[in-house]
Amino acid sequence: MSTPRTLHPALRFAVLMALVAATGVVAVWRTRAGLPLTPDAIRAEIASWGPLAPVVFIGAWALRPFLFFPTILLFVGGGLAFGATWGTMYSVIGGTVAGVITFALARALGREFVQTRIEDRFPDLHEERWGPGLVFLLNLIPIVPITAINYGAGLSRISLGRFIVAVIAGLTPRALAYSMFGSSVVNIRSPRFIAAVVLLVVLIVVPAWLRRRLLADVGKVKAEG
Repeated sequence: MSTPRTLHPALRFAVLMALVAATGVVAVWRTRAGLPLTPDAIRAEIASWGPLAPVVFIGAWALRPFLFFPTILLFVGGGLAFGATWGTMYSVIGGTVAGVITFALARALGREFVQTRIEDRFPDLHEERWGPGLVFLLNLIPIVPITAINYGAGLSRISLGRFIVAVIAGLTPRALAYSMFGSSVVNIRSPRFIAAVVLLVVLIVVPAWLRRRLLADVGKVKAEG
């Protein structure tokens, strides 16, 4: 019986692409089925599990990449169900588990093919700048898709340990902002709600500014060299 490592790299990569395509099919089905996708619906579902709610919530995060479930709804729903502190903690744990799973899939099924066959099309995957710093920055920005980050990191040369540290560091402020938002959305005039909105804006604006500044500095160095 063939194992992932004994399959041809192109075949493993095809399996990875099929898996990604399947998640898209699930997303289309979910949309057409009209399943409730609101923070309140998620909070109610979480609450129905009683003492097992944290475990179920973390499990939902772990399965999220394959269900194409919007992360913002889990973030906000977690804040509604558990409050800002526990909602943040459970989201970071679940998001990290999901990250490790998708990272491992990309590393096992796609990295060898990408590294040996289409290196010229994905030069960033071969450079050190696709490392902990970039993974941290991308996880920090609320509008960047988390699953895409995890798959991209799995195809790169970053180690699993550094990836996990970068995910936790970047995901925590993002989870905190959305959890605070969810826990205080019933009172939009509360200081916590205002702080959550400010934090979300900061997480969008500051990393974008830092990225432009970094690219400008790199351009100057190359020009001077």
